[in-house]
Amino acid sequence: MNTTGKLVLSALSVLGLAACAVSGTDEAEVLGESQEALINGTEFYGSDTLFNAITAAINQAGLSASLDYLGTGSGKGEQCLEGTGAAPCNTKAQTIAPMSRDLQGSCDSGQKSNRIALDAIYILADDTQAATSATSANIKGAFCGDGSGSPATCANFDTWGELTTGSSNPSNAIKLYRRDDISGTTDTFKSLTGCTTFCAGVKIIVEDLIAGPRLSTDSAGTLGTPNTSSIVTYSGAPTAAAPCLQTDSATDCIGKLAGANVDALAYAGGDGLRPSNPFANQAFTIDSKAPTTANIRKIITDPSNKYPLARFLYLNEGNGSRATAETNFLNWIIANPQTFENTLTASGFIACDPGNPLDCGATGTTCPRNSSLP
Repeated sequence: MNTTGKLVLSALSVLGLAACAVSGTDEAEVLGESQEALINGTEFYGSDTLFNAITAAINQAGLSASLDYLGTGSGKGEQCLEGTGAAPCNTKAQTIAPMSRDLQGSCDSGQKSNRIALDAIYILADDTQAATSATSANIKGAFCGDGSGSPATCANFDTWGELTTGSSNPSNAIKLYRRDDISGTTDTFKSLTGCTTFCAGVKIIVEDLIAGPRLSTDSAGTLGTPNTSSIVTYSGAPTAAAPCLQTDSATDCIGKLAGANVDALAYAGGDGLRPSNPFANQAFTIDSKAPTTANIRKIITDPSNKYPLARFLYLNEGNGSRATAETNFLNWIIANPQTFENTLTASGFIACDPGNPLDCGATGTTCPRNSSLP
């Protein structure tokens, strides 16, 4: 979570500028009422998975005083890119959107789908959990049952013994966590596993732009008042019961939750991996394929043998009028592809081609690639 962004949003709320709300229950939970305001050209939305990397790149480009990345989810980024949300996102409020999935639907004239790196949806568990692998069918079962989220089928996979063999506590219930429905990671998880509706017991972690990550069942923060999240420690050292900080992104928080309880299981992008204490986690092998760099790169070279939840990451472009700060940021990326790629890999993402920065092969599924990118 970018604390500078939160202060900016607070000031805008005081001025009474319109909130950028969107439709959908989960989206409303993320945004709250009058929590955020969008000023064209100075703030933009997109993948929470990419939050730390994009924020670092803005700082490296020397644009932190003029451009602020708010994250919240790929779905929100695409809505503000296309002008399909509520005001002010009913008009095209931004022209670049970092996303953990491709643009959805048909390609509009002038849009570009730019693959920039590789990532995976990691199935995360505590580093002390004895089990280290599962089948993709059983992962689907734990989160979605038969895919429909029916209570009967969800009950078939709700203990560690039902999920996999060799677990630390086979009879214990699995504590499940996921991102909300505006997350590109959730979109990709559903697409790759065949999940349409999640089991009722899966806890949803949402991004609260004023008060940090929280459970979807917790009250949203208001101006000057933190949210009521039981998973966040607001002062003092974090605990296993409340391992997240107000400054964490939702992805950061999910990684900590997975590493704070031996019975926890979650999915997240590469930014959720936590190899060190406190709250270290591990990434499961799925269908006998570990999420190694080599297995993730097979999405390009050998798709039938890739890690099953491998995916591309994107810096997608819209067709609206690009503001100066957005132009400067995109031009910096084009002029410094290796530096930008190094920022991505420093956040745990994977270069598509180590010898040619930002070169991820074919264009995206809906739009041509920016010819200025390698």
